[in-house]
Order: sequence, then structure tokens, then C-alpha cells
Amino acid sequence: MAALSEQAWQVRAGAATALSVIDPEVAVPSLAKALSDANADVRKAAVLALTRHRVTEEARAALATATSDADADVRAYAARAL
Repeated sequence: MAALSEQAWQVRAGAATALSVIDPEVAVPSLAKALSDANADVRKAAVLALTRHRVTEEARAALATATSDADADVRAYAARAL
């Protein structure tokens, strides 16, 4: 989770991807925060990771907020996950 605050967007995106396979109680809050990252690729990775946790209400709520993202890919992935 510390990697989500690294300077390189590639590291942050990789960290978001890695969070897709850990306990949702741990992952979802960090992924929801990553949805406000300045880089669209990081936000997209967060959305894709959240789709693996969409059985939780918190993940679905985070995905719902991503449907209004500035980036079309992020919006599309979030909408498809819901």
C-alpha cells in the first residue's frame, strides 16, 4: 500500500493491481483513495482492482464514483463493473 504514494505512476498502477488479490477490507479503502490519483492509468488500475472486490458495498460505492471520472476508459471500466 505504501507504493500507492510513490512518485512514478507505473509503480502506483502496479500497486493498485496488486491490491486486487488481497483482503477487500484492507484493499478497498486504498483503492478508493487511488481513484483520485492525477494519472488516469493509476485510476484505471484501481477500478480494475475494485472489480475483483465488487461483492463489497464499499467497492461498489467507489466504482460508482469512478463512473464520473474525467477519463473515458476509467468511466467505462467502472460502468461495466457495476
